[in-house]
Amino acid sequence: MLCLAMFTDGIENAPEWTLFLGHFHPALLHLPIGFYTVLAVLEYLDSSKSGPRIGKACEIVLNYTAIVAVIAAVLGILLALPGGYNETLLDRHRWLGSLSAIFAFWLIVLRNWARSKSRNGFSIPYHSALAATLILLVVVGHDGGTLTHGSGYLTKHLPSPIKSLIGMENSDDAEKGPLSVEDADVYQDIIHPIFDQTCIQCHGPDKSKGELRLDSFELAMLGGELGDTIIPGDSEASELIYRLHLEIDDDERMPPEGKPQPTEGQIAILEWWIQAGAVESGLVGELEIPETVRSAMVAHLEGSAEVEEKEEVPEILIPMLTWEEAEAEIVAIEEEPNIDILRVALNSPAVRVKGPFGDSRFNDDALSKLEPIANNIVELEIGFSDVTDEGLAAVANMPNLEKLYLQKTLVTDEGIQHLEGLTRLRYLNLYGTQVTDDALDTLVDLPRLKSLFVWETEISKSAAEDFQEQKLEATGVKGWEEEIEALKAKISDAKILVDTGIETEN
Repeated sequence: MLCLAMFTDGIENAPEWTLFLGHFHPALLHLPIGFYTVLAVLEYLDSSKSGPRIGKACEIVLNYTAIVAVIAAVLGILLALPGGYNETLLDRHRWLGSLSAIFAFWLIVLRNWARSKSRNGFSIPYHSALAATLILLVVVGHDGGTLTHGSGYLTKHLPSPIKSLIGMENSDDAEKGPLSVEDADVYQDIIHPIFDQTCIQCHGPDKSKGELRLDSFELAMLGGELGDTIIPGDSEASELIYRLHLEIDDDERMPPEGKPQPTEGQIAILEWWIQAGAVESGLVGELEIPETVRSAMVAHLEGSAEVEEKEEVPEILIPMLTWEEAEAEIVAIEEEPNIDILRVALNSPAVRVKGPFGDSRFNDDALSKLEPIANNIVELEIGFSDVTDEGLAAVANMPNLEKLYLQKTLVTDEGIQHLEGLTRLRYLNLYGTQVTDDALDTLVDLPRLKSLFVWETEISKSAAEDFQEQKLEATGVKGWEEEIEALKAKISDAKILVDTGIETEN
């Protein structure tokens, strides 16, 4: 085990199987902790004068402790192979964790030696070693919690009197935020706290997955491995926003499922901030901010879980089946193992369809089986599936479709032509498909399309920029900009200079 810890340090390209096994470390590490605790209690009872004679039970627990401690330590070493953590803290956790497992075997030796002299009672070498191992285990556990959840994870919610007693800085006042949104600094008081709540535990000084750190403005601007985490002025091209909009169970979603998630309002704030140039400083009151984003900032500063403004249910242009009618069809469709259908809201007959991963991946045949409820489908998540251009013919018969996920499928330009009649489509993910610039000629006529993801496709940057320009012209934004410039000129002409001739004192 020591050789494994020594010679795997610094390996950059770890085999896939080692990473698979390493991910069992968080699940198994609690076993040695629990066994050590049980062992301490049993040894206390066994060594007391009036206690029960349970030496055999102590021996059994100690033997199993040694086994599970080694397994947990080895899995922890494998988990650390890809890196992405604070190197100093990771090295200490690796070696102390290995020592805590090795100590279990020395405890077996010491216990056998002690019991060869006396069948029960207190043994200074053995019980002292057991106490030292328990203390070591506390340090190892604290370091592990820091690596996983960030520094201060175990202490940040201590009551204020205890923090004051042990000399910790009490940040309660700082967490309350500024008195008003107008006086808040856009990065320090709004953007950074969002990162702190949802991102820094995996992208901070103790753990920096993907070589990305978000614990300071300068580091956030450097980005991660791809370097395009935050692209000032272009939120749609920023990987940060792309990952925030993925479904919660998507492997590329950040933060991943099970981690603290930003609210819709906080995501809207991040989108606005990046689109506005990702400024490092500036008071909210001095910036031009849409009212919806400003409301989200107020909710964030007040600690509200949700923004008060909720998205209204869109008007349904094509009649849907009632929920009672749709439910009967859904029961029959869901007999297929690769179709999962969810109702999007209790007061709506609209549904979301999702295809699973693995051997039962979604395919063209599964798409054809959705025909009875085609009008009720507003979200279709079939990324990473076996769907082809031919299968997208069934999607053309889903007039109320608003979100379509086709990432990493076999779709090409020919399949995209089936989408030209989806007038309500506002989100389309084509990441990793074989579409080219020709696909944009079809998509440009979709009136409500607001988010289009074409990473790792054959679509050129120039074609994407032309597509954006055409969409802006279609919405009339260019005309609005010209009107704004004309109004600015009128305001400038209307200003009056009044000179009193009185010099002001410096």
